Formats: sequence, structure tokens, C-alpha cells
Amino acid sequence: MGGRNPRAWGRRGLAGRRFLSYRPVVLERPELTADSFEILVVRELRKAGLEVAELSIHRRTTLSESEPALLLELKGVLSRGPWRRRILIACRRQQRPIGRGEVESLEAHVSEAAAEAGVLFATPPFESDALRAAADGSLALLRVTDGRTAFDTGGWGTPSHYPAWLPAYCAQVVIRDPLGQAHYQLLEAGQADLILNQLEPARGAGSSPRVAPPEEAEEDR
Repeated sequence: MGGRNPRAWGRRGLAGRRFLSYRPVVLERPELTADSFEILVVRELRKAGLEVAELSIHRRTTLSESEPALLLELKGVLSRGPWRRRILIACRRQQRPIGRGEVESLEAHVSEAAAEAGVLFATPPFESDALRAAADGSLALLRVTDGRTAFDTGGWGTPSHYPAWLPAYCAQVVIRDPLGQAHYQLLEAGQADLILNQLEPARGAGSSPRVAPPEEAEEDR
């Protein structure tokens, strides 16, 4: 009388142990596939205030690395108001940093595609020689980073407390600082000039942008 049911105690003890040992499940980021990469770059460019049209696949290949790597090139038209360019957008998912070789490769592919400018979205950091190689050309550089890192470093809210609307990936404009090193600035709504100033190095000198005629999209390769 007055004794305790050991089975009931065992169940309560097990429940208590489950509670004490509980850890929140952290969901992994979705894989950045060719399709999701294309959706990402179009979303980020439009968010900045640029219109993206007539997209077609110019090149899609798996790079030979120890880790799975991807190069996707999209040919199309980028515009804002009267400004219009035939453009080649390169999407690189790889482990090694972006160096001069990747930038020079994009420059060659821009000519190959009969485009007027290039935009490089890449997942790894950018080396200083990549920034030097892109400085004099009509190339814009952007790094793709995960949304949580962008949230924690962008001053959007309390770090590590992520809202449901947070995207899995965001874009950062790559800017060359006074020491020649890469500085990453989150691309926010309406910041098209951060990209256009890289595509048009002479914009600050008062030159008026050229307007290119429309071009039919090339067939997918």
C-alpha cells in the first residue's frame, strides 16, 4: 500500500530521459543543382531591379574535381530601362576558390557566345587575382552563400534565430577593397547599380550606356 508501480515509473523515467536528451533537428540545405542554380540567379537579378529574358543554356558540364562540381552557362538578355545587354551568366558550384583562370574562361566564353558582358555566380570565395582579372572587363562577380550565413552577418535579426521566409541561398556582390582583396556585400532589393557598375566600368565617367538590339535565344546545347 502506498507503493509505486515500477512499470509506470519506468515509463515516466524513459519519457524524462527522452526529454533531457532531445536536440533540435537541423535541416540540411538543399543541393544546389543546375535547375535550382538557374532559379536562384534569376531571382537575385530581378530582386536587384534587373530584367532577365530570353534565357537559354549555352553550356552545362560537370567539372572534374574530387568533390562534385558544376558549370552552368546561361545566355540571355539583361536590361533595366533603356540599358540592355546580351549577357552570359556563368554559375559555378565548386570547392576550390575562384581565381584568374575561371574569370579568363568566362571572358573567352562571353566572346564565344557573341555576348557583350558576363556575370559570374560562384559558391567558393574569390581570390585577389580573380578580382584583378575582372577589373577591366565587362564582368560582374557575385558569390552564392547560404541564407543562414547571410542572415547572421547581414544584421537582419538575432543570429541563429532564422525566420521561415529565409531562402536557402543568397547572393553577395564581390567588391575589390582598397587592398585588392574581396569584400562581400549582400545583394538587396533595388541594388542593380552594384552589378551595372561592374558591367559598365565607364559609367562613373559619365558615358551613356549602349542599347543593343534584341537577339533570338540560342538553342540549348
